[in-house]
Order: sequence, then C-alpha cells, then structure tokens
Amino acid sequence: MKPLTKMLKVTPLWLLGIGISSGAWGQSLSDSEIKKNVHNIESPIQKVLKLEPKSFEYDTQHYKHLHLQSGVHYGFLAENVAAVFPELVKTKTVSYNFGKNATRDAKLKTVEEHELISVLVAAIKEQQTLIEKLQADLQQMKSKVAIPE
Repeated sequence: MKPLTKMLKVTPLWLLGIGISSGAWGQSLSDSEIKKNVHNIESPIQKVLKLEPKSFEYDTQHYKHLHLQSGVHYGFLAENVAAVFPELVKTKTVSYNFGKNATRDAKLKTVEEHELISVLVAAIKEQQTLIEKLQADLQQMKSKVAIPE
C-alpha cells in the first residue's frame, strides 16, 4: 500500500494542517490576508480633480517601430498622473529592430489606469456624503423658513 501523501500527491505539510500544497489541494487565502498596509484613500476628490482626462491618438507614422495602436484612445498623460499618483506610472521597455542585426530599447511611460478605479469609487462616495449633507442642510433650512411654492 502507498503512503497517503503519494496517493494524494500532496506534501506531508498539508496533512499536518499547515496548508501548503504541491498537488491536488491548494491554499485558500482571503484578500485581506495577503494585503498589508491597507488604508482608506485620503482626499480622493481633490486628487481626481487634479487629473486631466484626454482623448488622443498615437503617432503611429513617426513611431512605427513601436507598434502603437491606431485610432482614438481615452486616458491620461503619464506626466499628469505622476504628479498626483506617482506609484501608478510605470516604465515599459519596448525592444525594436534597428538596422540589419541590431536592436534598440525604447522606454515608455505607462499608466496603470485600472488602479484608478478605487480612487474614483472613493471620490464618488465622498461626493455622495457631501451631497447628502447639503440635502439635509437644505431640508433643515426649509423647515425653519416657510418658502412659498
């Protein structure tokens, strides 16, 4: 008879309850377990207001070697985002052929735009809180003063 660890194709550590697996079972971790230094986004409205959304086209004629996508795009200029969220701007290296047997690297700034979603949600929530406070203040003022309709 084969040992249980060979039949199940897992490490003995899994059977001891440690939860490390190399086979049939995997480790199940919650999102909050794998993230650290979790904080609320401070002043999201002020940060979003500093961003300048743009429509643009890549200069595909001048930079053919970079194989940029043609057509109209929507997004941000990396320099603008870097001023507000420097951690969302990355440098991407694109290698291209230069001459017969040579290559060159072009370094492009890119924006991790998907990471802005949480900032936008935080800004909307902050804005909604302000709207609700203003509505309550308005109701309170209306109740104190008879406004003819």
